[in-house]
Amino acid sequence: MLNGINRTLFATADDELRPIMNGIFIDIHPEDAYFVASDSHKLVRYKNVTVKAGIEAAFILPKKPANLLKNILPKEQGDVTITFDNRNARFTLSNFVLNCRLIEGRYPNYASVIPQNNPNRLIIDRSLFTNVLRRVSVFSSQSSNLVKLQLSNNMVVVSAQDIDYSTSAEESITCSYDGDEMSIGFKSTFLVEVLNNIVSQEVSIELSDPSRAGLILPMENQPDEDLLMLLMPMMLNDF
Repeated sequence: MLNGINRTLFATADDELRPIMNGIFIDIHPEDAYFVASDSHKLVRYKNVTVKAGIEAAFILPKKPANLLKNILPKEQGDVTITFDNRNARFTLSNFVLNCRLIEGRYPNYASVIPQNNPNRLIIDRSLFTNVLRRVSVFSSQSSNLVKLQLSNNMVVVSAQDIDYSTSAEESITCSYDGDEMSIGFKSTFLVEVLNNIVSQEVSIELSDPSRAGLILPMENQPDEDLLMLLMPMMLNDF
């Protein structure tokens, strides 16, 4: 439960017009459970196969009780018992009972937005990539935080520029890249946030083309877990 909340909470939205996106969607199946969050720019899907509820059910956990559970669960031991209906949920722990209202509504079909055919694959050291992004993004436009990734044979060139202040930066990283030469843009703050919520030393970034979402996956998942993160690209224009 704690891993599911920790992996997904950062990707929840703050959207007054679509309140269903402001929580964690917990999608329960007989043999496993999914924790899903999305703000339309990024999506996180966390799967755990140790949860065997034996039923098909789902609910949307709001951000506030999710934060409370995030703080309480590290101090707890044993199982969490969850009872819920269409409006309310109760989380029974060894020392606490948390009652909360759920977000009512139908969560979008998250599986349909995950691209399936991604022939271009980049494998890179997560910490190294994060540090380069932080350095280069200082020179990006403050309004867009756009960074460009130029992918070629076992090399990624990370660059950013701010036309208003006539500043730019570029840094090259050696990596493992199998695919077509490609240039794709991402919002640096989102990309760093996604990378910071993965614990694996190396990550795999799977791409189809510069206009479609990229998948960011840990190279080593925790036992019985499967983590997928999706990030929408930005238009490069004349970058």
